[in-house]
Amino acid sequence: MKRVTKEVVGDTNIEELRKHADQITIDRERSHPGLMVSKDRKIVRNAPEYKHTGEGVPYELCAFGAQRFTSGRHYWEVDLARENTPPKNYWLIGVEEHRYLRLKNRSALTPSNGYWFLCSDGSNGIYTNSDPPVTLSLTPRPEQLGVLLDYDHGQLSFYNVKERKHLLTMSSRFTGSVAPLFNPGVGDPSPLIILNCPKPVESAVESSEPLLSNSSEA
Repeated sequence: MKRVTKEVVGDTNIEELRKHADQITIDRERSHPGLMVSKDRKIVRNAPEYKHTGEGVPYELCAFGAQRFTSGRHYWEVDLARENTPPKNYWLIGVEEHRYLRLKNRSALTPSNGYWFLCSDGSNGIYTNSDPPVTLSLTPRPEQLGVLLDYDHGQLSFYNVKERKHLLTMSSRFTGSVAPLFNPGVGDPSPLIILNCPKPVESAVESSEPLLSNSSEA
């Protein structure tokens, strides 16, 4: 992990991000057995029989995207609140590098092991798994999260879609194929939903520069 950049001042152009949208689905074969995945592989939540014995986010309760990336920019959005329900308190969203490590606890989910994520952990707040972790003061919690993977420039960025705000960017160096990472947590009435993110009519124009070149280091 090299650095985590601070929030960029001003509104984010969500339509520009959606030029890089991919249709993401969940890989059933790699999902934790304690998860329920919808038929279209877009909705995931903990199964009723899953027993969480600890507190906070159960780190092992992960699902992985069926799509893997080795170059380019890729964007997806996740819904974290259904109508007339508060935003989820527990979730973990990011990417993982193709290493097939067995997840047992938080200590295994590190950038050195191929995991980069933003986690909402109830009363523990919202934080990254960088070293040291970066904690965000977000009230209320995001209802819709956008994720941009810029593989070639080693950037993973998170956005509050409804508020059109950049939250933070994690910077590293990806060396293998990378897939989206999802964890719906337990104890929330709402599931975690991967949205069908339509691309704008205009085609995306790739640039040799990272999208967040104006960001400053934390």
